[in-house]
Amino acid sequence: MRKVKVKIPAKINLTLDVVGVKDGFHMLNSLVSSVSVYDILTVRKRKDDKITLSFKGLTPDCALEDNNAYKSAKLFMEKFSTLGADIVIEKNIPLCGGMGGSSADIAGVLLALKRLYGKKESVKELASALGSDAEYMLKGGFATLHGKGEIITPVQTKAKLYLLLITEPEEKAKRVSAKECYKRFDTKGEKYPPQTNKAVQFIKEKDYGALFSVLKNDLYPSAKVLLPEIETNLTALKNYGGAVMTGSGATVVGVYKTAKERNSVYKKLINVYGKRLIKAKTVK
Repeated sequence: MRKVKVKIPAKINLTLDVVGVKDGFHMLNSLVSSVSVYDILTVRKRKDDKITLSFKGLTPDCALEDNNAYKSAKLFMEKFSTLGADIVIEKNIPLCGGMGGSSADIAGVLLALKRLYGKKESVKELASALGSDAEYMLKGGFATLHGKGEIITPVQTKAKLYLLLITEPEEKAKRVSAKECYKRFDTKGEKYPPQTNKAVQFIKEKDYGALFSVLKNDLYPSAKVLLPEIETNLTALKNYGGAVMTGSGATVVGVYKTAKERNSVYKKLINVYGKRLIKAKTVK
């Protein structure tokens, strides 16, 4: 096998409870799901130990050595003593949007290299070493994430949610720093009622109305101060149903029971948001 292609879905946080701090890290309890926005990775074997990395579509602005996809390939090579790889990523997951794009690329590179070089061993430890929720991205689906995001509990449900995403423009000025968002959260010192356990119960029961009433993100009050457009966008979606910010922003997500309901809202907002308004759904 000389080439492998994989596609890795983004993720959203339907709830995000910040439940404490341990060893300098914020402890979370969050209901997450994979969604139908994908980064597509094509990985080819090399005959030497070099790693090349290129992008189609959205392009991260960090140096090669700082990119998590590159770090993933390097760590895999060191672990399994393989040759190098040429990696091409078609980047569709919004940059710095709170949708796990970096972790998706960690998972995608590790899974692709595992197939490319015929390795049977688990790559979970490698994923966890590179990103707090990267291990979750290896399988995805509905799950709760605890701790820093490394404690994963799959949620068994037949529920399917239809989504509208409003992303921010790709300019650096429109990005929310996760570090700054958590810092502001700590400064505010406010506590919010946890909702993750309730949300898990409701999604298992497919009680969509109850689920939509408990969507929430503890980081939202801080994120909207750093980027006021987040509040504007979330309000636009809440006018038509349940909605929540994902991650530390800036993407906000409208959540619907049916594709018909979602498409109706899409028609109302498309003239305002254009290409920044994305239809999606939860995926396993």
